[in-house]
Amino acid sequence: MKRPTTAGKTKACAIILLLILGILFASAGSSFAVTKDELMPHIFKSLGHKVPEKYLTDTDGEMTCRSALRLTLESMGWGFVITAYDQIAILPEWSHLDPVTEIAKKISPPLPPSILNDLDRFLNEEDIKALTGWLELCKKKVSWKDSFSSEGTTLTMFKHGIGDPSGPANGNLETGANEPLFAAMITVDMNAVKCQIATAVMVGANKAPLATIAVENYGVIGGINGGYFAGAKPIGVLRRQGYTENAKFWPQRSAFGWNDNGETVFIDGRETADISSDRRFDKYTEMLQAGPLLLKNGEYMDNTENIKENVLNMRHPRTIVGTDDNRIMWAVIDGRDNMHSVGATIEETRKICRWLGMSTALNLDGGGSSSLWWMGNTFTLPSNSNDAERPIPYGVLIFREGSGVRN
Repeated sequence: MKRPTTAGKTKACAIILLLILGILFASAGSSFAVTKDELMPHIFKSLGHKVPEKYLTDTDGEMTCRSALRLTLESMGWGFVITAYDQIAILPEWSHLDPVTEIAKKISPPLPPSILNDLDRFLNEEDIKALTGWLELCKKKVSWKDSFSSEGTTLTMFKHGIGDPSGPANGNLETGANEPLFAAMITVDMNAVKCQIATAVMVGANKAPLATIAVENYGVIGGINGGYFAGAKPIGVLRRQGYTENAKFWPQRSAFGWNDNGETVFIDGRETADISSDRRFDKYTEMLQAGPLLLKNGEYMDNTENIKENVLNMRHPRTIVGTDDNRIMWAVIDGRDNMHSVGATIEETRKICRWLGMSTALNLDGGGSSSLWWMGNTFTLPSNSNDAERPIPYGVLIFREGSGVRN
């Protein structure tokens, strides 16, 4: 038998080396790098529709599980939830929070552990399958909730459902079971935290955005819009710091009153025609009127309070004040946005109030006026066509200890 020559050995080694390199390149090719352009068709296929680029983060290069999840959430219409966490993370006590991580930990249905437990590694083919499989579950039902407490107040935010950029802004009342809905709520102990009505006149205007009214007063923790108005005039009774801004008690409309001692009252418009001659209500130094009353002692109320049908039975953004019998809850349901939140009818609002834990609740002014502000940021989305907060004649502000509305 002939022994291989040196040249033959060299050739054989070269062939083996080429084979090894070929195997390595083939292996690298099978664990391909995933880019945004490669990921999104899989997401859109699972959703059943494409999502315009304006809703999506501009991401270059190879995707991590975190960046892929962010794009998936944005495609679902959850971009504002990410924005809300960004606003929370501005505050020192929550500066460590990462929005995508926090949503991933609290969203239901839960994310696949392979993704949840290692968000910073690069995405692979199996992860895409896991992510789109989870998205199929979300199409049936998906929800999230988180809370943040500071200085006697608690901000709670809720998100439900998946958006559709081609759907109607108010959703579909007949078929929409998993439509997008977002709500934000400030819960306060009225014995410990002062709430007062503040008018736009205090900031030199007949009307001003809630955020402007809030920042122009000292020591404000939070705020929310109030009752109905026409022009710059409140509709129904308005009382602040014991002074009556508007004395007319609108017939058959319900109201909410309170004072600095933590005493509160929900006035049922069916039972009280007027408060001007009823001394029981004199002690409530703050009062606003709106309607209808949504819940009373845990029971649904069916009185329309002579409010227009399109306000009652069409979906709109809603502002609510309610109680769980211990604390007062100021809440806003966003609306008129087919990706973010479609809003609620009055009947749906009653159910949402009960789900939020309210036993008694009053509907306040909604639509483009609905707005909620907390710790320096607005945690609701304007529903006006120009994406700006609607100027309002007054709002309800929540103050730090030792602060209050400036006169």
